[in-house]
Amino acid sequence: MDRRRAMRVPIRGVAVFLGTHATIENLSASGALLLASGSFDPPDFELELKLGLESGSLSARTVRVERTAAHTRIAVEFDRVEPELQAAIEAAIEAAIRAAERRPVLVVDEQGARRASLIASLTARGMTPLAPTTPLEAIDLLARSHLHINVALLASPSLELRDMLSENFPWVTAAEISNDVEATVTAAADAWSASDTARLAVAIA
Repeated sequence: MDRRRAMRVPIRGVAVFLGTHATIENLSASGALLLASGSFDPPDFELELKLGLESGSLSARTVRVERTAAHTRIAVEFDRVEPELQAAIEAAIEAAIRAAERRPVLVVDEQGARRASLIASLTARGMTPLAPTTPLEAIDLLARSHLHINVALLASPSLELRDMLSENFPWVTAAEISNDVEATVTAAADAWSASDTARLAVAIA
């Protein structure tokens, strides 16, 4: 557990500081890497972390800043973390580690027989298929940050979801479902292998 507590893991969350909303790129028990639009160079500041349904505030100090034309990455170290927020941080880290072990893949396909074949083949390849029956259920699953879904398989009638994914869930790689089930599963495996969660899986192996 000590080794896992020291790891920085990819997290889907939001950090709020100085009136700015930033994306949490990775998180450990002692710090985080934040991605914000604009240019920032904060020294010490108050930071609110939003991790799924949990949130809390803490003091942080900047240890590294990387700037591009449009964004700033800020590596921060936490200070004076309250026990409730510390528990939420550790729960988020454990959820990311479990996702790395499960390899979740979203399957959106109205053809029941093909969907069942995809589920069986994904499971046989060591992945965990999540198969909602409606687009709304798919969005609900994607919004559950603790699931850490990085790959979505979409059938042709569901391709309108692709634009929604790119806008609201940019970390999710979408692949089209074809009648070649094994080729589709291979595409899912390749997409998952390129994800940040896959790199975490290698680290904890």
